[in-house]
Amino acid sequence: MAFPNKSPIFIIGVDRSGTTLLSLILDSHSRIAIPYESHFITKYYRNREKFGDLKKEENRVRLVKNILSESYVKQWDKKLNLEDIDLDKCLTLEATIDEVFSAYARLHGKDIWGDKTPSYTPEIHIINRMFPQCKFVHIMRDGRDVALSLVKQWWGPNDFISAMRYWEKTLSCTRKMLRMLPDDKFIELKYEDLLENPETEIRKILSFLQLEYEPEMMKKYQQKAGLKVGKRIEKHHINLKQSLIKDNAYKWKRNLSSADQAIAYEIAGELLEELGYERGVTNHPLKLIRKAYHRISESYKWRIAEKLSINSPNK
Repeated sequence: MAFPNKSPIFIIGVDRSGTTLLSLILDSHSRIAIPYESHFITKYYRNREKFGDLKKEENRVRLVKNILSESYVKQWDKKLNLEDIDLDKCLTLEATIDEVFSAYARLHGKDIWGDKTPSYTPEIHIINRMFPQCKFVHIMRDGRDVALSLVKQWWGPNDFISAMRYWEKTLSCTRKMLRMLPDDKFIELKYEDLLENPETEIRKILSFLQLEYEPEMMKKYQQKAGLKVGKRIEKHHINLKQSLIKDNAYKWKRNLSSADQAIAYEIAGELLEELGYERGVTNHPLKLIRKAYHRISESYKWRIAEKLSINSPNK
């Protein structure tokens, strides 16, 4: 399937692994346009039959209107209207999605589009099937830091053990799927390396994408962070307001108890070592007691969340 622009770029990674930071930096390139998130691509793939024969203009219009009404799309920093879309190019679902993202890129005066939606990470096979020319940029972060960050969010795992298991399962699956692709389809980097040597890591990625490095990228991304991320910057991405902070790496060394380090190693030690991360504490006499605490804590948080859900006025 031929697309009018260069290969689409999909930034993937476990939630809280630096995908937003990386997308902002790449979006600061003069040719790359990446909105905040999309969340509709694989959903539409699974429900493609409902839009009927896209050779019929009314079905193309309906599909495009549906995409433009998606909540995340409506929050993109550039508002897309039906008039921005070339319906003659929307003869398949894949071509329609490509045209929507291409229209977003055109509004920014750019010719390569990308996407950063962490929920697509376990669905690489679907993305690759839809866009066989796409490139994947996989950013990884020490699972202990990911877990510590995840449990602070209102979504996702609400307990450290569950968060570690989520990281281990998702990252292991992602790497297995990537290794089924040709080497020129994906590149991997560590969040910690991006903080330590940002120019070196971004140069590697751009070389992989066959694009020139632009030094101003590293300053531009901060200026547009608020516009791209919107209100979420205060709740979920406050660090994007600042220059890259090396101390944001390996927070677990300061904030994770020895017993929890041992639990993390029990769950994901093999993967942590495979990725070259420090072991930390691998065993601790209070590990079993701490695991019991986490199970009780998780059960309590689940009950509270369920109660709030039942009593929600939106129910």
